[in-house]
Amino acid sequence: MDAQQQQLEVYGFLFAGTLVMFLLAGCVLAFFILYQKRLFNQQLKMREMEVIFQESLLHGNIESVEEERKRIATDLHDEIGSIFSTLRLKLGQLNQTQQPEILNIIRGSDELIDAGIKSVRRISHNIIPPGLEMFGLVDTLEAICENLSIAEILDANLQCETPIDRFDAKIELGLFRVVQELTNNTLKHAQATQININLKQDQAGLHLMYNDNGNGFDPGILNSPQGLGLKNIEARINLLKGSIVWDTKPGHGLKTNIIIPVSSST
Repeated sequence: MDAQQQQLEVYGFLFAGTLVMFLLAGCVLAFFILYQKRLFNQQLKMREMEVIFQESLLHGNIESVEEERKRIATDLHDEIGSIFSTLRLKLGQLNQTQQPEILNIIRGSDELIDAGIKSVRRISHNIIPPGLEMFGLVDTLEAICENLSIAEILDANLQCETPIDRFDAKIELGLFRVVQELTNNTLKHAQATQININLKQDQAGLHLMYNDNGNGFDPGILNSPQGLGLKNIEARINLLKGSIVWDTKPGHGLKTNIIIPVSSST
C-alpha cells in the first residue's frame, strides 16, 4: 500500500470520526432541546394548575363570604326584627295607662324601636341587596345613587348608554360588590362631592365606568398592604374573567374602567 493510499484512508477515518462526533453532538443537542421543551411545558402546566388552584380557592372564599353574609342578613331581618316587633306589642299593652310619665317613656321607646327596625333593615339590605335578584343590577345601582344623593352625602349619578340585559346572578352580585367597595372607598378616603357610574353593553361585554372627583391616589398603592380593598376588587373582576383599568393620581380623582365578557340571561 503506497503512502498516498494510506493518507486517503487516514483522511477517511478522520472524516468518519468527525461525522460521528457531529452526529453525537447533534443527538445531544436535540436531546437537550427536547428536555428543555418538556421541562418548560411541565413548568407551564404547573403554573396553570397553580393559577387554577388559586382562583378556585379565591372563588370558594368569596362564595363562603357571600353565604355568611346571607346568613347574617337573614338572622338580622328575622330574629332581631322579630324581637323589635314583639317589644313593640308589649309596649302597646301599656298604652292604656293614664300616667303621663309612663306614656312619655312608651313614646320614647316606640321611637327607639322604629330607629332600631330601620337600622336592622338598612344593615341587612347593605349586606344582601333584596332588589338585586328581583330587579337586576341597574335598578340596584340606581338605588345606591339615590340613597347617597337623598342623604346629601354627595351627588351620585348612574347613566346607561345602552339597554342593559339581565345577567347571571354571580355577575350581577360581583359587580354590585365592586361598586359597593368603590363607593365605600370614595366615602372614606376621597373627600369627593360627586360620583358618576356609566354602564353600556356591546359585543365586547358589559362596560362599567366609575369615577369620582376626589383626592385620587398613587397607583403604586395597588401593590402595597394598604391596597387590600382594591385588590379585592381586582380579585372579583378576575373571577368574572374581566379586566379593570385604574386611572388615578393624587389630586386628580379616580377613573375606573371595567369590562366583563357576558351573555344575557334573558
